[in-house]
Amino acid sequence: MSAHRLSRPSRSGTPGRDGAWARRVAAAGVLALTLGACSVAPAASPATSHDGYCTAADHNAVTVIIDYGDLGPAPMIGCAVDLPEGATGLDALVALHVAVTEVTRTPQFVCRINNYPAPDQVVAIPGKPTYTEDCVATPPQAAYWTYWSATEGGTWTYSLQGYALHEVTIGGFEGYSFAHNITPTNAAPTVPPRTP
Repeated sequence: MSAHRLSRPSRSGTPGRDGAWARRVAAAGVLALTLGACSVAPAASPATSHDGYCTAADHNAVTVIIDYGDLGPAPMIGCAVDLPEGATGLDALVALHVAVTEVTRTPQFVCRINNYPAPDQVVAIPGKPTYTEDCVATPPQAAYWTYWSATEGGTWTYSLQGYALHEVTIGGFEGYSFAHNITPTNAAPTVPPRTP
């Protein structure tokens, strides 16, 4: 499954030679203090991503399901909220604070999600009964993360695009499933893409 680096460039202001930057910062501080003094009620806190399925109250949201297969944990279900227009599967995972590790030699491929498979976890595959994922080379087809999407109440569709390129469907579902000794296109998440 292709992926994208999760790091983001940092943005910081640089003071100009004439001190204009410092004056803008000071003015912004005065404005913030003034607005704070005039305010009668605290502003509503922004919506945040959360565990469980998305509901009608969640704005620009998509439900994300991570099916660990036989790696151990029960499937994870979360709701990525307030996604921007054109958001990708990567954006949804970032919103949910899901940890993704990429392959060293080919950093466009995912090798771990939330540290599964763990570096010392044996994932037996044909010809390699003691195989462990070291995240150096691309994971074998018999043991890798697959990526899926679906509309509410629809069926899972295997994505040929990596999650960094595939745009999510707002109100829909994003799915990740670990394909272990099974044809990847037959390894859809076991959790159906529908809100209970």
